[in-house]
Amino acid sequence: MTIMVALKRIILLCFLFPLLAMATSKDTLIVSYGDHNSAPYAVEQGEVLYSGIIKDIATEIADELDINISFFKTPRKRTERYLENETVHLVIISNPAWLKNSNKLQWSETVFVEKDIIVTRADNTHIYQELADLKGMIIGTIRGFTYPNLQPYFDKEHFVRYDVSNLQVNFIRLELNRIDALVDADVAINYHLLKSEKPKAYRVLPIVVSEHNIQAALSPNAPVSLEDFNKALIKLKEQGVIAAILKKYQLEEK
Repeated sequence: MTIMVALKRIILLCFLFPLLAMATSKDTLIVSYGDHNSAPYAVEQGEVLYSGIIKDIATEIADELDINISFFKTPRKRTERYLENETVHLVIISNPAWLKNSNKLQWSETVFVEKDIIVTRADNTHIYQELADLKGMIIGTIRGFTYPNLQPYFDKEHFVRYDVSNLQVNFIRLELNRIDALVDADVAINYHLLKSEKPKAYRVLPIVVSEHNIQAALSPNAPVSLEDFNKALIKLKEQGVIAAILKKYQLEEK
């Protein structure tokens, strides 16, 4: 090999290396989830996020944005701090009313609408038509979650709040008569009941505690702009992708 040929190769490599680096060094969007995200929002296999609404929506959005993603398990009480210091960039299942630092974050368009509903044991035959009818009951709730429509009743001890880490624990406590009822999102409750071996052991009350828009919270300096994120989200909604993801986790009754 002559010196001239070697020099040409060196020059060519110097030109190609930056291009290769640019082609392979996509930014990574870090998506938060945690034990507080009951199935079907987050479904783990071991300690790895295996499937669920959070994973599916985040993956579709990342594909639209042509960006890498990773998932980071976050304790509920650290979510706000991690978003601010950019340990994580994105929380898919959220709402500005749920986070104290919501004014410091970026908020997406509505992802979908969620309702909080109440479940009792089926052998509880009392008639419940409104929240006031729950007087004296112990209500299973999720640690760190806020329930604005229930809080006045908790404050007056009209009924009692009992916090646990996730919905599955609340169902276990309800089965054991350790609590009188539980409150959670309709998506999560319906999924749990349809997968349950004893779905007829429970009763969903005809009371909607609250109805709220699910919005994604984006950290201030995330590797994607809020405008681009919303464009991707709106496109997926218009194409029916978000609706298909939600339908995917509406299992057929046994």
